Amino acid sequence: MKKLILLFFAVVTTAMSANVFAQSTGTKPAPGATQTYFITPGSETSSISWTITKATLTDTTDAGSISVIQSDSISIAWADTVSVGDWYYVHVTEEDALGCTNNKILPVQITQSPFFLTLSGATDQCYDGAVTASIDISDPSVITYVHGTATIQFTVSPTGLSDSYSGYSFDAGIDYNSYGGTMSETLAVTSGNGSVSGTKITVTDNNPVTFTFEVNNATEFTNGSALDAQDYTATVTILNGEASNGVDDNGTGGYTGDTNVARPNTSGIGTN
Repeated sequence: MKKLILLFFAVVTTAMSANVFAQSTGTKPAPGATQTYFITPGSETSSISWTITKATLTDTTDAGSISVIQSDSISIAWADTVSVGDWYYVHVTEEDALGCTNNKILPVQITQSPFFLTLSGATDQCYDGAVTASIDISDPSVITYVHGTATIQFTVSPTGLSDSYSGYSFDAGIDYNSYGGTMSETLAVTSGNGSVSGTKITVTDNNPVTFTFEVNNATEFTNGSALDAQDYTATVTILNGEASNGVDDNGTGGYTGDTNVARPNTSGIGTN
């Protein structure tokens, strides 16, 4: 199967200074990222407030939300809608017991992360077991064939993750390209620290994960069926990629790969 590349934004958990995840920092967050920011107050009894603005220092359009507030530190969930290259400003205001205030502003520029995943798997795949043949009780001259399951396997490998942060997720889907059979599938993680919920695979570390679709072709064929009637192409799609702190895939659309599932196209038995 052709090698596919799935691009994701990096995941970052950072203070104003460091904790770098790939090339993204608190002053250069990726869209969707959750970052941590803090100050050292001038007085232990001060009240502290935070805001985020854009461009003119007063516009709060699509900046993000302050999701966790602990007085002298906050977490900002930068919006998915912010654009790479745009400037935002993190404001903090400290007011002491006398009512005196001070204000500091941190310029922040939205930056695309180099975090990406690679997807690999086989181009061709056989069925898991032998054909199941049976006789039609109502007409003993009719032989029915069912081909059963084929296990299609893919591996996703992350690149650009640092040891200071872990985890990513994506959705895996499958399509049979208008194949007219009776098809069903089961998605499972077979290697790596991942889990499946519906179509979503969540990985808890920065290591590769291998998943499979066990595809069941329950279609009944007879000796009158086309020789290649059991053959089909399964198209697997990876989409909705997201790092574990909310950074979205910075690619466009979905990422797909084809696996051809087939048996030898054996003819019917002839006689003389």
